Amino acid sequence: MRLFLSALVVVFLSEMGDKTQITTMLLAGAKPAYVLWVGLGSAMALICTSFIEVIIGSQLIARFTKPSTIQLLSGITFLLLGLLLVFGVMGNIKLDV
Repeated sequence: MRLFLSALVVVFLSEMGDKTQITTMLLAGAKPAYVLWVGLGSAMALICTSFIEVIIGSQLIARFTKPSTIQLLSGITFLLLGLLLVFGVMGNIKLDV
């Protein structure tokens, strides 16, 4: 149960405000009569992609890579992407100094 809640919170927070959420809001706004279908379609897409990621992670990556290596690579990737975003190398960040 602890792992389930951990995954729920991490995915919920990381998905908030991304392009998928904005697209879902725009679709729901364009077709207010079909809000239920937009919500179900969006939820189903997230479930399917998450399931594929879990299968790939458990069946391929975890079999051939140590957990400490995965943790290190994840941390480095996270820091690298953060630095690229901060320095404007990727994304549309406009800093007015």
